[in-house]
Amino acid sequence: MNTRIPILSLLFAAAMALFAVGCAAPQDASKSYSRAVIDRGEIVPAARIREAEYLNYYDQQLPEPANEALALDVRLGNASLPAEGGDVWVQIGLQARSPRSPQQRTPLNLALVLDRSGSMGDFDKMNYLKQALRVFLSSLRPDDIVAIVAYNDEATVIHPAAPVGDGAWIDAVVSQLQPNGRTNLYDGLMLGFQEVDKHFDIRRNNRVILLTDGIANVGVIDADAIAADARRYNERGVYLSTIGLGLNFNDELLSALARQGNGAYHFIDSAEEMEKVFREEAAGLVEKVARDVTLRIEPAGGALVELVGYEGEPRLDANHGLTIKLQEMGAGDSQVVLVRFRVEFMTTPKPLAHFVVRYTDVFADRPRELSETPLIYPAQGGFYEALQDVQVRRNVTIVRSARALKQIDALFNQGRYLEAWELARNMEAELRAMAAQTEDAQLVEDADLFRRYQMTLARALGYDPALERPSSVSPPEEGSAFPPASAPTPTPPIIEIK
Repeated sequence: MNTRIPILSLLFAAAMALFAVGCAAPQDASKSYSRAVIDRGEIVPAARIREAEYLNYYDQQLPEPANEALALDVRLGNASLPAEGGDVWVQIGLQARSPRSPQQRTPLNLALVLDRSGSMGDFDKMNYLKQALRVFLSSLRPDDIVAIVAYNDEATVIHPAAPVGDGAWIDAVVSQLQPNGRTNLYDGLMLGFQEVDKHFDIRRNNRVILLTDGIANVGVIDADAIAADARRYNERGVYLSTIGLGLNFNDELLSALARQGNGAYHFIDSAEEMEKVFREEAAGLVEKVARDVTLRIEPAGGALVELVGYEGEPRLDANHGLTIKLQEMGAGDSQVVLVRFRVEFMTTPKPLAHFVVRYTDVFADRPRELSETPLIYPAQGGFYEALQDVQVRRNVTIVRSARALKQIDALFNQGRYLEAWELARNMEAELRAMAAQTEDAQLVEDADLFRRYQMTLARALGYDPALERPSSVSPPEEGSAFPPASAPTPTPPIIEIK
């Protein structure tokens, strides 16, 4: 009989209720990092903004799968075009089935690798971590295998890999974590891999979760060497997820480790975000439902000119189609990719493109395929709006806000503070308008974020332009895909298909 603490079970049950709508994709660190930097009154570095992570941080209203592990939802910004043609935005959404009960999911072989260096004592981070871990660990089954590794100057197995059983050891182990020392990330990570490797079982989800709030400064500190040694375990089927806590950590290393380890990458900037992340880990990470996920796009009625929501190089072929590898998906996960097509001329209805998603159903261990071929139609005259669909417009607006952050960084570095302030002001207005249309609380929070950003930029100017002079930059045109033209355009974070 499971005798784990009832209140923790209740907390986890409450957390699971949040996943009726698709939660964010596992790679979502860029958005929460940007928020933390702005809240500190600093400028977000453009290099830290990855559009795919930014877009997929948000909840998505996608249909649940009926009898499959994944559901494919293809939505057009507008299915009607003028005779002379134009741009067609397409949103490709993937939704994983909701979490099953702990008794039904794949058993777990997990190592939690936790940073307990001295900086974990700042801002009560260690206490927040302990609270989140208790909720996370309370979700485990008695037959799950778990190890807990902690590291500072040295790495230590504070609980070796063992079945969870009744879970009585959880509180005792978590409570003994105390922050001190420096950050030997490499030894901690390798020790975690070794603990999982001892009990490796193809019938289990074999995984390491690494949490750090700092940069490796003891032992092996070379990022390439750390990634190379981690890859040896990844290739054997021991996967890795990473969590960055605070602002002083190696973003590129944690992102690369998670991508090659087929895992999640989160950034935590608050107690609320920590609780959210560990709830997502409990709901999705410990129950993978789809692996080897690919999306193939075969243009038919238009030319593919832009792809957003994907990090990496697509595989192109002679027929102008492309294939991209998406992330593995856990229970409740969602992923969204935006594609823009250019249609030159049309007088009759025709297919726009053929979209094919292939993946392996983890539970059935069988390949699956989903496909959809949307049609486009000649418009019947009148005003044409490329982003008529509100959900597609919402996600394009989210991408636009990420690009605005990049452009603000470029303007700021050039000393063009007023233009940066004007761009932030216009982005705030656009987000508020979109939030009013969708009743989306996340967009309201983003609008507030751009308002705070204006205060930072006003300090750089030495005055507040909102009080002393009106903005000289007009809001972007309705449905425009980019911020105002007055801002310089950095290297486009998109894939251009010639």
